[in-house]
Amino acid sequence: MHRYLPLTCVLLALASGPEAADKVEIYKWVDDAGEVHYSQVPPPNRDYEVIKRAAEPADDPAKIRSDLNKQVEAMDKDQEEKAEEVKDAEQWARIQKLRRKNCEIANKNLANLQQGGQKAFMTPDGEVVRLTDEERQRRIDEANRQIKENCE
Repeated sequence: MHRYLPLTCVLLALASGPEAADKVEIYKWVDDAGEVHYSQVPPPNRDYEVIKRAAEPADDPAKIRSDLNKQVEAMDKDQEEKAEEVKDAEQWARIQKLRRKNCEIANKNLANLQQGGQKAFMTPDGEVVRLTDEERQRRIDEANRQIKENCE
């Protein structure tokens, strides 16, 4: 029991509050038998070491927790934005692929319409029709518009 008394005193001094602990110095020394002792009074005629108190936390734990939560929220938001960017990039790639295909089709249509002669075309209903000069020119203009829109 006597053996733990100095350590108990140290712990009580530290637990009594930061103000009291700031004023108390703790001394550590080793006696002739090799036992380590702690006390608030330096030993007479012995080498001793002054034990430094641990520093108080720099910030309030609630503030630290709040700051960490803000950092996590910012990271989540950043991750969502990056996921949205990836989604947008994938959608942009699909649009570009579709535009290239539309460009190719418009160029083929224009080439067919410009070959000259009166061509016959099949409608979606399966009906074969011959284009008038006005209808042919309208389709050429439409093909040029599609080329301008999709190929540039």
